[in-house]
Amino acid sequence: MDKHPGVPLRRVVAALALAALTWTASAQPRPFNLPGGDLKASLDAYAAQSGVQVVYRVEELEGLATSGFQGAATPEEALTILLRGTPLHSKRDTTNAVVVFRAVSFNIPPQEAGSALNAFATQAGVAVDAPSDVVSGRRTEGLSGVFPVGEGLGRLLGGTGLVGSSDDGAHFTIRSVAKGDVPVSLETVMITAQKRPEASQDVPISLTALSSKTLEDYQVRNLKDVSRLTPGLLVSAFSQNNPTIAIRGVSNTFSQIGVSKPVALVVDDVFIPRNSAASFDLFDLDSIVVLKGPQGTLFGRNVTGGAIVIDTHKPSFDKRELQARATIGNFNERRLDAYGGVPINDSAAIKISASRRVRDGYGRDRLTGSEQDDIDSQNYRAQLRLMPSATLEALLSVDHSRDANGGRTLSSTSLGDDGDRRTSELGVKQGFARTISGASARLAWAIGGGELTSITAYRRSASAEDYSGVGTNFSFLTTGSQSVVHDADHLGTFSQELRYASPDSTRGNFVVGFYYLSEKGTRQLGTQGLAAITGAVASSTLGDQRVDTVSHAVFADGTVHLPASLDLSAGVRYTFDEKTASLLRTDLVQPANTFNTEGLRQRWHQWTPRVALTWHATRNAIAYLSMTRGFTAGGFNADASSAAAFATPFNPEKVTNYELGTKTDWLENRLRFNLSVFRMKYKDKQELVNNQTTRILTITNASAATVKGAELHLAARPVRWLNVSLNYANLDATYDQFVAGTVNNTGNPLGSAPRNTYSVAADVNVPVATWASVVGTISYVRTDEYYTGATKDPNLLVPGYGLANASVGIDLTERRVRILAWVRNAADTKYILTRSTQVVRSEYLGEPRTYGITIDAKF
Repeated sequence: MDKHPGVPLRRVVAALALAALTWTASAQPRPFNLPGGDLKASLDAYAAQSGVQVVYRVEELEGLATSGFQGAATPEEALTILLRGTPLHSKRDTTNAVVVFRAVSFNIPPQEAGSALNAFATQAGVAVDAPSDVVSGRRTEGLSGVFPVGEGLGRLLGGTGLVGSSDDGAHFTIRSVAKGDVPVSLETVMITAQKRPEASQDVPISLTALSSKTLEDYQVRNLKDVSRLTPGLLVSAFSQNNPTIAIRGVSNTFSQIGVSKPVALVVDDVFIPRNSAASFDLFDLDSIVVLKGPQGTLFGRNVTGGAIVIDTHKPSFDKRELQARATIGNFNERRLDAYGGVPINDSAAIKISASRRVRDGYGRDRLTGSEQDDIDSQNYRAQLRLMPSATLEALLSVDHSRDANGGRTLSSTSLGDDGDRRTSELGVKQGFARTISGASARLAWAIGGGELTSITAYRRSASAEDYSGVGTNFSFLTTGSQSVVHDADHLGTFSQELRYASPDSTRGNFVVGFYYLSEKGTRQLGTQGLAAITGAVASSTLGDQRVDTVSHAVFADGTVHLPASLDLSAGVRYTFDEKTASLLRTDLVQPANTFNTEGLRQRWHQWTPRVALTWHATRNAIAYLSMTRGFTAGGFNADASSAAAFATPFNPEKVTNYELGTKTDWLENRLRFNLSVFRMKYKDKQELVNNQTTRILTITNASAATVKGAELHLAARPVRWLNVSLNYANLDATYDQFVAGTVNNTGNPLGSAPRNTYSVAADVNVPVATWASVVGTISYVRTDEYYTGATKDPNLLVPGYGLANASVGIDLTERRVRILAWVRNAADTKYILTRSTQVVRSEYLGEPRTYGITIDAKF
């Protein structure tokens, strides 16, 4: 435990305020002295004086002149003046660069491809060779807006199965995709794991990247679906309010307020602090990236296991987007997802998306007749994207979601068991309800050739769950009691990140920044014990918990390009955490046990470094060796049943990961082979232990552990219409030392750490006509047995299981409509999410076989 005061909050606030003032001042008009005459020379002078990179084609500037500009103006205003009277337009490429291009204003309505291409040729002033046998029967969605000629043609032909090519920019030839104009290659996903856009295959980090296409093809709707495509990721649940998310066997099942999780969930650069606010429906996404191993340098909240990074679809400045997806299925499932994006002008766009889902339960309480494991959810998101200047971009987002159900189907396998694993015999009220909302502002500003980014966010969640902690009703018990729980929490989180990413030069690049988080959480935990046989109230306690967290950090990470195609990356983060906790625990049956402890405070600070050496063997192959350290924050056990246990904090757990990996593409990017081997060493691992002396459950730093293993990703696209993949993860996760009082779990495997998991998947898209294709997917994932805790109790062993999903349908290319029939858990495998031994043995099963039809339309 370290009581070092760390970085005072006022210094962080002062640094943020200074950065904001600098930002504001730099956005003011500045002096320009831009010569008239040759436009190219004037644009070069503009780039030097504004600090904005200007990208152009020399041949498009030949013979063009400008009147120049002398005076004070913003960079955007100065560029507009320079281009006035020329046929050129400017468009921001990133916050660091502006593209200057010769463009045409198009206005082509939806129509047959042949007519649309004739209109395109007339408006662009170019020649288009479009053989009738190639374009016949195809239809375009039209084209409206100002675009370069080549880009405009690509947009016009999007979704038609046609492409256009040109050698001189004045004559274009139209061909069918089916004739081989587009190369057969695997998809490359762009990610920002190192806070700058990079191809996933170029990043020296073990990860799984799922593109929007993959998410749509495999109908990924929640984190459990993500786990079926990601080696090393396990998503399970103890209850509706307490999901278990494990990466490489790293997880915890703590439900106390203010307790940190070892796996981070990040949505649009905003950290989601509590798992009760994390298990939401996924929709309207650009990508999901699962980063494996400790993330101790670049992400807002330090974690030991990994991070799930979700990026939503952003509104476009260039085109209108409208998509609707409707699903019907068994268990009376009804789902509708929709979003619409509209450009307001060249520098503003808005998008609104919504999702609504209802489904009957696949379980019921046979004593009350109540439905369980049903779904009633709704999700909404709105985004406004602005580009007020050539160097500044803003994305403003708000979201709101609500969901509710009848609770979990915890089924007894002993007393009261009726032989049906899809029924429970609880006989008490169960239910779950949750509301999540948030707002964020992401500002990106080009400065000094790099990009300064600010992410300001506030998130709020409220959830409540009533459930039985014991797997059978008191009437079936002969001794003990049935525990009935009411668990409600409220969480408000404000976060601010400010970072600067330098341009990538021949020497290297770097990222530096600050991060601040303020989290205020309350939780009310009421527990009643209903006595065996009679149901009389044997015990009743109410815990009013409050934990406030303040965390701030400074970080730096950079890469140096060395000779011999080597890159050396290194980074460090300094994090300071402070938590203040209060607990009023009222014992309604034995008032003498009531206590009230307020204002407990503890501080921790931690350095977490990272270093990686990457060898770029070829353009399509890298090998890397890395060391990364991360930690999961300390805290207080707010579920404690004594003041002494509550007053004793637990320290951060720390892990150091050593990893060797390679990422390679072969056969012109038609074959991909990625392999990583790793070894993680734990220190002060946080564990929930039943103190045999006090009989009190408490969180303690009880152990050291080693997690080692390997992960393999193999993908191939042997022909244009087929993609196949194989993922495999092997884990050997063991407690090296775990002794707490009379508890000795040394040598036991970590919980939620199956020895082997693998998945195979394939998707097809076979053209059967110029206007239609047959599409489909099939996937199978196999998970070895694993324990849900550290005790190696055979009653807490989850048997291994395999799950198969499939879909088949037709894609109407011309109408941009896809119709899919699908089935999930096709073999109706009865697999266990969690087991319980509280008073009786019981189990909670995952979803049964579900099937249905989805219709997806883009307009």
